[in-house]
Amino acid sequence: MTDDRTTHLRHVGRLLWPPPLEMTLGRPARGSRTGGLHREYLLLPNARAPRLLVPHGRRQAAAAALRGYGMGRNRAARWRAKVLAAGLASGVVPLVMRDRVRLCVATGRPAPVSAIESYLGEVLRSEVLLSMYLGAPRANRKPVLQILNPDGRTLAYAKVGIDPLTCQLVRAEAAALRRLATAGLKRTTPPQVLHDGPWNGLELLVQSPLPVDGRRWRPDIRRVLESQAEVAAIGRSTGERLAGSTYWASLLGRIQALPPSPAAGKLALSTARLAHELGNVPLDVGAWHGDWTPWNTAQVGDRLLVWDWERFGTAVPVGFDTLHWHLQSDLVERLADPLESARRCVSEAGQRLAPLRVTQGQARAAAISYLIELTTRYLGDRQSEVGARLGDVDTWLLPAIASSLGSGQDPEARTP
Repeated sequence: MTDDRTTHLRHVGRLLWPPPLEMTLGRPARGSRTGGLHREYLLLPNARAPRLLVPHGRRQAAAAALRGYGMGRNRAARWRAKVLAAGLASGVVPLVMRDRVRLCVATGRPAPVSAIESYLGEVLRSEVLLSMYLGAPRANRKPVLQILNPDGRTLAYAKVGIDPLTCQLVRAEAAALRRLATAGLKRTTPPQVLHDGPWNGLELLVQSPLPVDGRRWRPDIRRVLESQAEVAAIGRSTGERLAGSTYWASLLGRIQALPPSPAAGKLALSTARLAHELGNVPLDVGAWHGDWTPWNTAQVGDRLLVWDWERFGTAVPVGFDTLHWHLQSDLVERLADPLESARRCVSEAGQRLAPLRVTQGQARAAAISYLIELTTRYLGDRQSEVGARLGDVDTWLLPAIASSLGSGQDPEARTP
């Protein structure tokens, strides 16, 4: 059975390496000619279930790409990546793992090659080699390219928008990074924009690499909270009534724009119940990263390095980033039951948001609003249609929201 990542790679390959290039996957036939060969990549672990594409024949760059792939994952994954990286550097791995991506100029097609490597080389004014991670099915899945020089030094990372949703996200991240560059952040270090704009009908963002290496460690939650508070201070205002805030108007507009479905109907009803029960709770609002997790964060010295800002937004209830951090840690790192994790997001919100000077009543309103925000995102992105692991909001998010409402009038709320 063909892995979804293989199908995704074939689709992405046609976009990144358009004609006259032709892409083939698998092991080269014995005695196959190399005439017209443009570039060759090694597929790890194999062509049936590919996870990582690294440059073939460039040992240092391939090993560096694999080490980068292992960073931020669990200890066993980092150890495997380290062993494989050593095998790549020594030349052993290509002898054992022989599946390749081969890019050849089509016979009789002498037209100039317009490949992504050529364009990025012009942008960065350097010879470049690429590595690409092939992620699990998600509506927002897009090529993320590690750009290396032949010696294995990371020059940049590039994100490529390949459809309306991912193009919008790539443009949004470029705008977010430019805003963050002028925000005066002292505790938080985002990447810098090196280049952005259209290429071959796609949307491209090239950003600087952050100084992360194999010695990084998971930041202490207190350090994360300090950084999240700094981001929340961007455009922060106090005491906005939840149901009268600009955030609430934006949320209602996005819910009303969702395609009609039973799930969208349930979400609209829950949102109305939240307005009735907690609509008058006064909340502080500010900016948020939008997808702040342990795997897009690293602490190096006294700096917190944070990437993946494509969901950045302003004027949301303070605490959204903290709630997201805990929920995603539960779901991804501890593989906790999704419904229980979502319910715990509300029941433990007071404790988790107290360091941000959020009261118990405010925390409950913020937590339910956050779950509604996440549900709106999943439905708007059509995550269930592409087979995302948590895409079916009817199994966890909507029941958690429903069970968190109607549990008694909050002392800080007054029914409008």
